[in-house]
Amino acid sequence: MTTPYKSLKSPTNHTTSAVFLKETAFLFSMRALIVSTICLTGLLAVSCSNRKDQASAPIKSDVLVSSTESWDGERVSYPQGKAEMTLIRAVFPPGAKTPIHTHPQPGVVYVEKGWIKCTLTESGKAREFRRGEAFVASTGDTQHACENIGNEDAVVFVAWAGVEGVPLKQPVKTE
Repeated sequence: MTTPYKSLKSPTNHTTSAVFLKETAFLFSMRALIVSTICLTGLLAVSCSNRKDQASAPIKSDVLVSSTESWDGERVSYPQGKAEMTLIRAVFPPGAKTPIHTHPQPGVVYVEKGWIKCTLTESGKAREFRRGEAFVASTGDTQHACENIGNEDAVVFVAWAGVEGVPLKQPVKTE
């Protein structure tokens, strides 16, 4: 008795021809499955090895701002009470300006996009900040306003170290 695995020659008998076709189809299916499995295993191995390399790559971090004073030279101090951390994202359309205000807590500002200018109300001292810059916000009783002086939206992120229940911004009443 011969097995169809030794030769792929087509038999002349129609009964064995049907068996031969079934077995040949089975062999080709198995061969395709084995080749697919080998290829998939290779792809997974490459994919996993890349992830392993990525996971072992060092994380890069840069200090964007570190200071004991705000941009205008005021000493940073923390208010008393239960600490509350807040992160906000503010979008200033071109020409938009905040009302004059103060901040009872310290905050760090990062300009993600655009160009803003902050101006102290009493002295008129001003400073401009552009995309990628960070600064410590004015705190305490320092009255100021900030505005978008660019031609596109200015997007800023501000992280506040405040006190629970105390507003982040205190409006200044103008007479």
